[in-house]
Amino acid sequence: MTTRRFRACALAAIVSLAAGCAARAPARPGASTTSDPSAVARFAEATPWCPGLRTLTGELRLAGRVGGERVRARLIAGFAAPASLRLEAVAPFGPPGFILAGRADRATLIFPRERQVLDDAAVPDVLEALAGLTLGAADLRRVVSGCVGDEAATDGQNHGGGWTSVAVGDRRAYLRSRDGRVVIVAADYAGWQLDYSAHAGGIPRTVRVRRVATGVDLTAEIASLEMNVDVPDAAFDIDVPASAVSITLDDLRAASPLHARDP
Repeated sequence: MTTRRFRACALAAIVSLAAGCAARAPARPGASTTSDPSAVARFAEATPWCPGLRTLTGELRLAGRVGGERVRARLIAGFAAPASLRLEAVAPFGPPGFILAGRADRATLIFPRERQVLDDAAVPDVLEALAGLTLGAADLRRVVSGCVGDEAATDGQNHGGGWTSVAVGDRRAYLRSRDGRVVIVAADYAGWQLDYSAHAGGIPRTVRVRRVATGVDLTAEIASLEMNVDVPDAAFDIDVPASAVSITLDDLRAASPLHARDP
């Protein structure tokens, strides 16, 4: 199989390209802070679904920029704690463009139409090759749900201008008041910047994920969100046809949106 053919198949499955400029980056509070222990309680009030979150399902409409290329995709997503995931790229018709599923941060990626498979790969490596997201399954679940981490919140700070924040492990979560209730509006860690908006019942339905160092700027609109529904364990398995052709991470990277303009 030629690189050109694989690139065409993968791009059709993963993204459609569109012109446009990156949206302006959301604001962050100023550096001046004062201690505010009450922010810890406000964080718990803003994210009551997080401590007991077992599963999450929903539809993600993804758009943005990765390494200078505009990308767009519609994904059906399912997650289960601690680190299981399933992502299906919805095609205009017929089988999914791709399916990624696995547990414990190891997963299989299959392109059903082309019968191509990447078997037993690290989830952060696959997500990086697909969309520049060097995130594990648990991190991606936290990004989508607005749950910053599993650790207890500490180090409440007041930044002025209606901003407060807490530390959750090595992450910093930011809170503001929206429509009379405190909600999570942003989180920063390890070079990633997350921004949350379009809250419904306090739960964010839009998340923007940015990493300046790698040129990632993606926004996911979240629909049909359900938490703690029963997700069959088999959802995290993939039946790979015997006729499937194996591909490598290098093949996947060569076909990524970052190379969409190659001749």
